[in-house]
Amino acid sequence: MTADGKTVLVTGASRGLGRSVAIALLKEGANVVGTGRDATAMRDTEEIAEQVGGKFTIITIDVRDEEAVVSLIADLPKLDVLINNAGIARARPTLETTTAELREVIDVNVIGAFVVMREAARKMRGGGGGRIINIASDAAIKGLAGMAPYVASKHALLGMGRSVGLELGDQNIGVTTFCPGPIDTEIMGPGSLSGGMDPDLLAATVVHLASTPPSIDIQELLLEPIPAG
Repeated sequence: MTADGKTVLVTGASRGLGRSVAIALLKEGANVVGTGRDATAMRDTEEIAEQVGGKFTIITIDVRDEEAVVSLIADLPKLDVLINNAGIARARPTLETTTAELREVIDVNVIGAFVVMREAARKMRGGGGGRIINIASDAAIKGLAGMAPYVASKHALLGMGRSVGLELGDQNIGVTTFCPGPIDTEIMGPGSLSGGMDPDLLAATVVHLASTPPSIDIQELLLEPIPAG
């Protein structure tokens, strides 16, 4: 099993786990297309990728822009693996959360993720199959106080992945939901490193999933840090 020569689309590749996964895939010989909406952060990812070598293409795009997403994926020569990673998080007590904040999280984490997944599946179906890896969180299976919209979005992503996997399994397209616990990233904004799990270590697991043939049904994978002591 290898990612060598595979064409992989990584959304949310500008920082954190998405960047770590994109770089890890490059090291394994994959042809990586990385997307993100922060042009400056994407250039930082590109600079790291240049040091690694290999074929890396960056595209600045917001997954909420459905027309742009459809066009991007349709124009890819082929697509073997999707790392559906783009997402946002907000931490605020429910009684202080506005409907606009809820909609923003749902727009990115659910609707944007759905559009990317749908279009990737269409491309894979025409190319003989592939694997879709939706990056969720342990929030997909439990509640988190002060993060109701985020938790709702990740529960939705897990449910969508389970349903789409049932639809596409006989078309040689595997769907996996990756559910890590706290990661040391800046998902809550610049300077918000959480002290969680190392994204580079988690990226190795994602690469393994990307290298696994769709004939093996990996529905979801939960990873949690073991408490010290």
